[in-house]
Amino acid sequence: MIEVSMSSNPGSKFSRLISFSILLFIASLPSIAQSNECNKLGAWLWRIEQTGFTTYDKLADSLNHIGVKRVYIKVADGRLDTIAWPTIVNRNIIASFHNRDMEVYAWSYNYPGNNKAQAEALTTAISTGYDGYVIDIEMEFDGETDILEDLVSAFYDSKMEAITEGFIDNTFTLGVTTWGNPSDHNFRIDIMDPYVDAYFPQTYIEVWGESYLENPAFWVEVGNREYRELGATKPIHHIVSTEYNIIEAEQLNAFIQYAGPETSIWRIPGGATTFAIWQDWVLVDWDHDFCELTNTDQLIVQEVVVYPNPASKKLYLKSNNNESSIQWQVVDIFGHIVLSGENQLQLTWINIESLNPGFYNIIVSQGVSTINQRFIKQ
Repeated sequence: MIEVSMSSNPGSKFSRLISFSILLFIASLPSIAQSNECNKLGAWLWRIEQTGFTTYDKLADSLNHIGVKRVYIKVADGRLDTIAWPTIVNRNIIASFHNRDMEVYAWSYNYPGNNKAQAEALTTAISTGYDGYVIDIEMEFDGETDILEDLVSAFYDSKMEAITEGFIDNTFTLGVTTWGNPSDHNFRIDIMDPYVDAYFPQTYIEVWGESYLENPAFWVEVGNREYRELGATKPIHHIVSTEYNIIEAEQLNAFIQYAGPETSIWRIPGGATTFAIWQDWVLVDWDHDFCELTNTDQLIVQEVVVYPNPASKKLYLKSNNNESSIQWQVVDIFGHIVLSGENQLQLTWINIESLNPGFYNIIVSQGVSTINQRFIKQ
């Protein structure tokens, strides 16, 4: 995660006015939170002191009001330290969210070495009552093998010990968050896979650039495939960043639709992250219905068939629906549109001879159905 220091005193008159304005703004909106057992959309918290909220109850009220289903709270930075991070032993924090039917996950930033001391944070978080735990490991583990396995196995051992002692069961999630583009960092997903239950890629399209924002579905799919190719067999739950106030609500909703029911947003506004981000957050479809979707790796209705793959000269699109036209776009690995068109026929072909060899994605829409499929140009 990208962390920033506080830019203002949380106890100042200005900060209190900002906090009061946030509460009034959110409270003025109709409550949109509702029960959805298939929806676990979440938000990440670094320190409450930066958010303008004076209590966890007030923060939980506001998040619940807009529809957030899960909150991720930082509880450690490296080894267990209850003085620096008292959130790890504060049961009242968990109660604030549980009382509003929200899940509470703990998370920590982790480093090489002191593995058992770092894994003690998981044991303590379980004892306090957190519903899950996510390890944040980033640049310190780029290209590493042994030290990576030493760390994740230490957390795994702590989890299994807690299961043996009856504090949790196998439904407790031990997750890991790291790069949204692990190949570029030579990150050994295959080493972590036996020890973790889920991945939370930092798919920060806002940070990556405007072309990424224009095609969130494509980059979710690219991330999924990259993780799978690197050895991931566990569920993938993307994190999207809003901290620079660039990504818009429409783009957030598109990202969430394709990323799935455990998508989350980094991070709750405050500090050097402008409070104006709340204006986009209240427009997010936090109650998106995922219940009818069975494949969270690619949450797309497929009624149009694309073949062959790989292809060298022509790419065919076949539909069993002749009542609406087919719109299509071919994009390169950077999200740039290289070909596009619209056809009325059930069987359409696209001339791809002009494309350079490599990976491409085709996005096809017909009526309410959309597919997003990668293909290889030979």
